[in-house]
Amino acid sequence: MNNKRLIEKMKKLLAMSEGTANEHEAMVATKQLHAMLAKHNVSMSDLNEQEDIGEVYFTSTSRPWKRLVAMYVAKLYFCEFYYIHGGSRTKFVLVGTEANRTFSTHILQMIFKTVERESRKQSKAHYGKEVCSFVNSFWTGASNRIRVRCEEMIGNAKEGSMEDEEGNKLPALLSVYEQNEILINDFMSNMSLSTKPLRTKVTDKAGHVAGIKTGNEVQLSRTIQGSSSPKLLGN
Repeated sequence: MNNKRLIEKMKKLLAMSEGTANEHEAMVATKQLHAMLAKHNVSMSDLNEQEDIGEVYFTSTSRPWKRLVAMYVAKLYFCEFYYIHGGSRTKFVLVGTEANRTFSTHILQMIFKTVERESRKQSKAHYGKEVCSFVNSFWTGASNRIRVRCEEMIGNAKEGSMEDEEGNKLPALLSVYEQNEILINDFMSNMSLSTKPLRTKVTDKAGHVAGIKTGNEVQLSRTIQGSSSPKLLGN
């Protein structure tokens, strides 16, 4: 499948996963997307073909927990992430091939929406209203759990524990990750980027525990995980 056809098919699946109110259909669409993306990266590597590296961005509110999630989700899907402050809104920039950065953008926007919605919903359920300490602690718990899950999933993919939508084993993706990293580093070599520590804190235990639970359940990709993995929390 050439890159143009892949992007067109991915966009149809993205629209399906975002537009349906059916949890099962959204989960299946996301699963198909990731399997398609992984196989595409493997095939390009096998053919020794290099796709052009570029970048795309979307804007969202400036929160440390979002930057942490973006950093690790980008790595999971063969990309790198950096951000540009712009007042109350931040540019979240994804660097990678067109297919990889398109998928990474979709997953990140879905996670942001789910975590923000659940934090406010569960704060109201616990306190009867939105409480900042609960919400902020929820975000910390969720983002740290997502980080750990991404690290585990990257390790599994590199070792060859990943399956496609038919349950067939895919090759180990270690060389695919390494190849994409080299190309992205070359693309970003002339950028003047600096690192900044991420500061998050927990001031509400109930919020933190609830956030960890959501971080453990929010959909990243069911393809790498087993059949007992958590379902999508919704759109």
